[in-house]
Amino acid sequence: MDPSRPLLGRGALVSSSVHAAAAVLLLLVLLLTLLRLPLSPITTSPRAVAADQRPPPPLEPGCDPTSPLDCADPRLFHLMMRSAIDAFPAVHFSRFGRPVPGDPPSASCDMAWRARSDSDSPSKATAKDYRRFAVARDPATCAYSVLSIGAYHSGPNARKPRPAARNATIAPPPPPALSRAQFAQGAYLAYVGGGGDRCKPMPHYLRSLLCALTEARYLNRTLVLDLTLCLAASYDAAGTGGMPEEGKRLAFYVDVEHLHSQVPIIEERRFWADWDRWGAQGQLRARLVEDTRLAPAKFSKARDTLIVRKFGDVEPGNYWYNVCEGEAKRVLRPVRQAIRWAPSLIQIVDSIVSRMQADFDSVHIGGNGEDLRRRIEEGLDGGRQVYVAGTGVDSALVEALKGKYSVHYLDEFEDLWGTDSKWYLEMKRLNGGVPVEFDGYMREVVDREVFLKGKKKVEVLR
Repeated sequence: MDPSRPLLGRGALVSSSVHAAAAVLLLLVLLLTLLRLPLSPITTSPRAVAADQRPPPPLEPGCDPTSPLDCADPRLFHLMMRSAIDAFPAVHFSRFGRPVPGDPPSASCDMAWRARSDSDSPSKATAKDYRRFAVARDPATCAYSVLSIGAYHSGPNARKPRPAARNATIAPPPPPALSRAQFAQGAYLAYVGGGGDRCKPMPHYLRSLLCALTEARYLNRTLVLDLTLCLAASYDAAGTGGMPEEGKRLAFYVDVEHLHSQVPIIEERRFWADWDRWGAQGQLRARLVEDTRLAPAKFSKARDTLIVRKFGDVEPGNYWYNVCEGEAKRVLRPVRQAIRWAPSLIQIVDSIVSRMQADFDSVHIGGNGEDLRRRIEEGLDGGRQVYVAGTGVDSALVEALKGKYSVHYLDEFEDLWGTDSKWYLEMKRLNGGVPVEFDGYMREVVDREVFLKGKKKVEVLR
């Protein structure tokens, strides 16, 4: 063997052993390192776990269903407008008012609007309404939804109050007692004497009242007026025995506050009490006019404190409205806008119209007869709501029409003037605690006004 030749087999063996020992040592170090760590199954990262365990995001502050609604939210405003337009397709809206909180404020908003409901009417005048909208909110998304829309005038919070508004149903309270100087500065017109207007049918009385108001306005004088009237026997209520009723308040029928705003008036008893104190002794001048045919232009420049028209006892020459006939007719322009129906009656009219959703036709009938049904059907389309007004309404006619129409008539709404109604309680208070009967003329006024609200109106008279 050549001693200079390397021993390859042995060197390779030594080298392999060294590498194996190093590998074992490395494995041992790794094993010891691993043994120091806690053994656990594979999991998601702590950050992911924390993210998964976080509570859901809190609701927005406005989404609390028990908190007041934000009625000024433009999204809710637009939804309420769209809901109203969809709910009342026969109504022509002109503008909407901004919504305000209703009652309860957490679930309702009140909104006013101006609109007209009779597209066939030549008048373009609009009427104001204000209603309550029931609103719900989705607790997760805060999305609004309108659940329902209330009846006519059901949203009083949206009504804009008039400055110093008073209850127009009640006659204006007497002003503070006048001093002699204040009383003497006034100019007055009084109608006295018999007069044949007392206890006449209401159209006759109102015609004479309108004439007196017109002359007072022409003369620029305050009208001395009895604020009570005698209701004709033709309007008798149950239990009156068909007799005229004295002492009925004018405010039961006419808006006295509006009348006073158009033509100054003073209550008759109060005026004569003041006149007895300062005028009866000749301290103030008065002029007596006994001829009803004497035109007011003849004494329009008179400076007397009081002008008295005296009426006799002979009819028909003693009717008040004669003053506005003949020569006076050329200068006197009736102030028809001064007389409006009492708000208490108009509220009943509005409630009836609201119950029919302002989408109905109307027929006014007079008398009776077998041809009434045929003539009504000739004038109105089938399948409509129909309000039947007039003196010829009876159960037989109503039943005959029900096969073709949804029929309504005044007595169907008698709860609006029953003993539990707002009208009944208001009239009782106005009348000093004495109940007031819903008499024949009140029925006539309400019946006629509802008829005039119909989309299509038909008169069927004998």
